[in-house]
Amino acid sequence: MTETTYRILVADDDEMIRELHAEFVRGFGYEVEVAADGIEAIAKIGLGVDLVLTDAHMPNLDGFDVARRIRETKSSEELPIVMATSLEAREDRLRAYEVGINDFINKPVDPTELRLRLKWLLELKSAHDKLRASRQTLEDTVQRRTKELRHALEEVTRAQRLVQEGHLDTIRRLTLAAEYKDHDTAGHI
Repeated sequence: MTETTYRILVADDDEMIRELHAEFVRGFGYEVEVAADGIEAIAKIGLGVDLVLTDAHMPNLDGFDVARRIRETKSSEELPIVMATSLEAREDRLRAYEVGINDFINKPVDPTELRLRLKWLLELKSAHDKLRASRQTLEDTVQRRTKELRHALEEVTRAQRLVQEGHLDTIRRLTLAAEYKDHDTAGHI
């Protein structure tokens, strides 16, 4: 059984913090993509990342806007997003949840806490992915079986028509036979 290698996008405008977080993530055994701002982060989502670790405050698009845009994309609506932030205001946290942030980690980031949060969210994502794949397999199977059932039903209907035509043909032939055997009865039939 092969183990999945996850790809984490680390988005932070501070190069030193971005590289520190990227090193942490590499140390946990994950592949890393980095982005210096929200625009680059959105562009790199298309590379097939499994989780986004974003800063709250970045130029161009901040972490809130990045999360909102990710959630607007059907293919990425379940992508886990962790916000690394020093924001502690209740309003900021509520806003983050409203735009689709899954979890927070306070700056400065504790590597052990980061490893555990990433592990938990990636396991959850993996379970969602397996469920989605199973659902798709089930839908494909149902569609295939429905098609097969429709074809079988058409065959049964065709066979029933042939049987009905055979019954009517038998009745016609018996009538003809009766007419030839007894001319008096033939007039009544």
